[in-house]
Amino acid sequence: MKKLFALFILCGSFVATAQESLQAQYLNSETLKEKEVFLSKDIFDNTFTQEENILRKRSKYSSEHFSLPKLGTLKMVDLTNSQFPVLFYSDFNSIVLLSKELALLNTIDLTGRFSAMDPAYIATSTQKNLWIVNQANQSVVRYNLSTLEVRNIYTIKEDKIKTYQSTLNYLYRITSTNQIKGIDIYGNEVLDYTLPTDYEHIQIVNNKQVFYSYLNKLYYVDMEKNKIWEIAVDVKSILGFFYNTQKLSIFTEQKINNYQIKLP
Repeated sequence: MKKLFALFILCGSFVATAQESLQAQYLNSETLKEKEVFLSKDIFDNTFTQEENILRKRSKYSSEHFSLPKLGTLKMVDLTNSQFPVLFYSDFNSIVLLSKELALLNTIDLTGRFSAMDPAYIATSTQKNLWIVNQANQSVVRYNLSTLEVRNIYTIKEDKIKTYQSTLNYLYRITSTNQIKGIDIYGNEVLDYTLPTDYEHIQIVNNKQVFYSYLNKLYYVDMEKNKIWEIAVDVKSILGFFYNTQKLSIFTEQKINNYQIKLP
């Protein structure tokens, strides 16, 4: 795939393009517990949250939760495939695989199998593989859950990475200078895009689309067209958000506001 290269100049392009806005239609809201943090929603309208070391899933009709106290701190939750949640417990360097009902399927002890593995990021990929970023040597590997083989596909060159995100087919990293860089499952570089400002929360949907919030304003960026829109929503603070198939959910003050939005 052809690389995408783009750079906004803060005082020029961003100010001009940010004048355009997208309207979001309010649908409903959901109240969360005091310590719950919103993670995402899936195409079935299930809501996923994390309450300290507990993963919760709820719908209109049911609710489930998962915790494994013996493994300590729940550091990462990956919901790339909501039917197959992947959890990472940092205290014991362990990956936990769950079913769609949040039942335990398998536990992988990385320390026992790969003593030099120090994960900065873990997520679901294609063909029963996991993305793993090993910060011990700045490598990106694909771990096959069937064969238990690890394949090194890329070495990260930047010293400081602010954020990692991924889809099944692509892994993204955001550098200290707010560059979004992406690779595919073979380690080919497919994306290099510089955000117009800093960000507080961000969601990279694919190689074309990204949402981010900054100073309690929410933006949508079309990276192919090099164009940005501010999303008009009536919220005082944005503590997180998630977009999925024309549905936008914003986490604010222990509740989730859900909106319908049509992207240009």
